[in-house]
Amino acid sequence: MNNKSKIRFIAVLILFLTMPLAYATPPGFPGDVDDETPTSPIDGFIGVAIAAGAVYGIRKLRQNK
Repeated sequence: MNNKSKIRFIAVLILFLTMPLAYATPPGFPGDVDDETPTSPIDGFIGVAIAAGAVYGIRKLRQNK
């Protein structure tokens, strides 16, 4: 199998594996639904939580050495 055939095979394989995902997407909202307002507020503490998780992870990695 030459290189071009391998690339073609992989492209077709990816196409056939991702096609069911496109058909499995749920339908959208009807026109009268307010989907602009988020259901749960997401504020600035997400960045703080990510930073705290990174510091915790780095400390754990350094302790294991």
